Amino acid sequence: MSRRILNALVVFACAMPGCAPAPSAPAPARDSAYRTSQRPGLPPVSSRRDAASVDQDQARFSGVTADDRRFAEFLRKNSGGMVRQASVNAKVGGQIRVELDNSVTPDDTLPLTKSLMAGARKDFPGQPLTLSMYDPSGAPILKAIYHPDHGVQYRIAHEGESATRRDDTAQSDDTANRNTAERDRPASAAPLTRGGSTQADRNFAEWAEEHGKTYLRYVQADLERHGRLWFGVTRETRPTDVPELTRSLLEGAMKEFPRRELMATVFDPEGEKIGRARMSADGRLSWEK
Repeated sequence: MSRRILNALVVFACAMPGCAPAPSAPAPARDSAYRTSQRPGLPPVSSRRDAASVDQDQARFSGVTADDRRFAEFLRKNSGGMVRQASVNAKVGGQIRVELDNSVTPDDTLPLTKSLMAGARKDFPGQPLTLSMYDPSGAPILKAIYHPDHGVQYRIAHEGESATRRDDTAQSDDTANRNTAERDRPASAAPLTRGGSTQADRNFAEWAEEHGKTYLRYVQADLERHGRLWFGVTRETRPTDVPELTRSLLEGAMKEFPRRELMATVFDPEGEKIGRARMSADGRLSWEK
């Protein structure tokens, strides 16, 4: 994670009353392993912008309801330039669309998505939410899907995916937007979908979920191109089981994608990051806290 995004999360967390940085160790205590009340955020935008620049910013950050517009304004003021524009239809439609700035690196995208989703969950409690992240050209990158019954699931955009671009701007009382959001909203009993960037990645994700279904809520893979793996654990998974589960997945990935460094990011049932493990090309495993 870059120094910029790390500082962003720390600065805003310290500014919020009653908030403290959440732990990220792979094996926290049982009673508190899967709970957090932190509202993360981003560094404040410089107050030295001129009025014209502020007006342009406001036009790029829209919302359907007053609560949606309030959250869009929060993003505009506190994104530190990392969010170029946002369309919010969370109150009724459960949809938030965010276009990233060119300055956001690939390594920053997942932590930023996690941060924005946690803030949205605080502002729209109990509301199923889909946060869609787009690159500066409007192409889909990543989705964070939250449902109260399932927690948060992260889905990377598939190769050739015909996902909705970010061009639609939220308008007050936009019925079409709300109908689209209802179709995309996850049902309370919907299965968690496996996925990956390429067919080889999707084959691995399918294998992992089939063999680890007691422990895994979902698996997302970008192993073939970038050696990356993301997965969420079930509530039945003990924190002490996470390191060995991670090792097993990475060793399985190493057989399919040999002779390269692999990295896995692990999330708890609420979508909070537990930790990140790195396996070297010779099979050595290390945890980043």
